[in-house]
Amino acid sequence: MRSFHTAVQVESALWAVTFVSEFGCHETRIMTGAEFIEMISAEAQLGCESS
Repeated sequence: MRSFHTAVQVESALWAVTFVSEFGCHETRIMTGAEFIEMISAEAQLGCESS
């Protein structure tokens, strides 16, 4: 099983992002839209490099 995250937009510029590890541990962070996009872009870049 891989780690994953879910995101919910809580205000126009804020997202609540919950990260869940393969062991069931989780953490929720509040991020701005720009931080969220940066995180998704970094994950996509890592995914491209590992395939």
